Amino acid sequence: MLRLILVIITIPLVAIHFAILYFWVFDWRKLVTQVGLISWIFSIILGILVYFAYRKFNKNQKFTVVSRKVLFSSTFMTIVLGVLTLVIEVITRSMH
Repeated sequence: MLRLILVIITIPLVAIHFAILYFWVFDWRKLVTQVGLISWIFSIILGILVYFAYRKFNKNQKFTVVSRKVLFSSTFMTIVLGVLTLVIEVITRSMH
């Protein structure tokens, strides 16, 4: 049952992470709105929680290995985008 719930959460979560990447590259103004920032932070927190929930399964199962790697990669990418955004913001504010 937990495996089904994790799959139901993981697929849309990875899609949200890639939507954040898309908006970060092509329309960053949508990410700096209140809704954008809340979804960004919430998706990172949920990604970390679900990643650790996968640890309850046997690590030799192909399903668990692939799902954990995909989820880890997308969550890590979203965190890196957040850090880059903060760095860019600090740099541009120091120029004014």
